[in-house]
Amino acid sequence: MKTFLFKHNLPVKKCAADLGISTSYLYQILKKERKPSLVLAIKIEKYTNGEVSISSLLDVQAELENPGFLHEHQSFIEKLVEKKLEPLRKQLQNIDKRLKKFEAC
Repeated sequence: MKTFLFKHNLPVKKCAADLGISTSYLYQILKKERKPSLVLAIKIEKYTNGEVSISSLLDVQAELENPGFLHEHQSFIEKLVEKKLEPLRKQLQNIDKRLKKFEAC
């Protein structure tokens, strides 16, 4: 995250405002004193166009080894997966419709 700010000459204050968090909270994230929430980590990844990944912000490996992590975030993860799968489902429906038309010939 520090590299992103430096590379884009982006002040911490502006970045924090853009993300809707306090400057002090962003400084804590930058110093690795605190981890952002999953929702904020996703927001940061989008804000940085993927230059700062969710996994780098959350140290995902350590979190996945925590047995309560998946349970705690299950509904959010399910919604995220559903959102990502929706375009694929629509494509499959279109392919299925075309295949049925082809088979009917």
